[in-house]
Amino acid sequence: MQFNICQLNKSFAFTYFATSMDNSLIRTRIEIAVLFALYLFLLPKSYMQLDMDYWREWALIIHRNGLAHAYISSINYFPVYIYGLYIYDLLQGTEANIVQHINSIKILFVCFDFLPVVVLCAFRQKLLTFKIPHLYLLLNIAYVFNSMMWGQIDSIYTNLALLAIIITLHYPVWGILLYLLALNTKQQAIEFLPVMFVAAVYSIRNTGTIIKVVAAVAVLQVIILLPFLGSGGMGKMAGIVTNTVGLYHNLSICAFNIWYLITTSNPYFINASDKWIVLSYTAIGLIMFAITTMAVFMPLLKRIWQLRKNRLAIDIVTWHRIFLGTGLICLYFFYFNSQMHERYAHPIIIFFFFYGAAAKNYKLYILASIPYFLSLDKCFPDYLPIVHYKIIYASKIIAIWYTVTVIYGSYLYYKLVTEPPINQLTN
Repeated sequence: MQFNICQLNKSFAFTYFATSMDNSLIRTRIEIAVLFALYLFLLPKSYMQLDMDYWREWALIIHRNGLAHAYISSINYFPVYIYGLYIYDLLQGTEANIVQHINSIKILFVCFDFLPVVVLCAFRQKLLTFKIPHLYLLLNIAYVFNSMMWGQIDSIYTNLALLAIIITLHYPVWGILLYLLALNTKQQAIEFLPVMFVAAVYSIRNTGTIIKVVAAVAVLQVIILLPFLGSGGMGKMAGIVTNTVGLYHNLSICAFNIWYLITTSNPYFINASDKWIVLSYTAIGLIMFAITTMAVFMPLLKRIWQLRKNRLAIDIVTWHRIFLGTGLICLYFFYFNSQMHERYAHPIIIFFFFYGAAAKNYKLYILASIPYFLSLDKCFPDYLPIVHYKIIYASKIIAIWYTVTVIYGSYLYYKLVTEPPINQLTN
């Protein structure tokens, strides 16, 4: 009789837990769906004119000449976004609709804003075991401003890379294919390569997996490039890959980073190839970025290698290191390098959010969101009622704020990697 009662209690507990989890999952799905619909309903009609002029022009080029001839034109973005414009062209159907409804291209970017929380919160998934308070991310104006107001594509490559890192740790072939899509969206996705390497080191453990990865990457890349192979588009694409780094010569293009603090004049009007001390600004920026990135990369690689060698699962502290470390590499990329735009800080928001969710510490996430939003608004000066961008030394204030974020984030990572070694932590 006692056995039966125990069995009954266990059955009741399991049923209660499953029901509770189902209710929570349903509530999450409803919240995400309602908020997505609300954002589409409230989608601002304002946009960054220069950017949207390009999207309109490129969509018209695709409409008139076809996808295969897209690159025999002024288009200088990578193929994934060109496919997005092609889908937009198909949906609109006519040139008049393409011109009139260009603001609706933002829907594509908003979809990618929501992609990580849909994948990680709206399904029964085992990729992450800690709770993700998705509304903390989706209600952050700094996170959605770039997509909903500017109408820029940074959410696409950023969130593809985020999912690529997480999935590669469990399913290397699928994760690396996602990263390939990120690389085919924008060249800035190269900043995630160190962490992708670490993730691959953990999950790729035999020759068979390596062969599958190489074959899958080759097939997907051919599929992506296939429409452009017979029209001369490959030559233009090669030129885009080699020339985009030097497209702008400005030391900083409204990226309020270290150069706004250590130069005497406006970095926008300084040539990045000019000599500063003994080397060019570009070379010094790359050196500082390389040093700081290695300071993040080596401890992360060491930790991942220990887990791999001992056949241990990714524990919660390692998730702290992955999200915090990736966010810091993206921040260093933006903060130290020359020729940066204000939007190149976009990836730090979501990676610091996931670090906050894993560590239950959102201070860095909040600290990073404020200067990013202020910098976007400063370059899009008709949103906030307070014209903060006219305040004396406004650019330097934002640069100082980013500097504090760099220092605090680096301090948190230093604390993580100097903790006493442990064999395995429970989630």
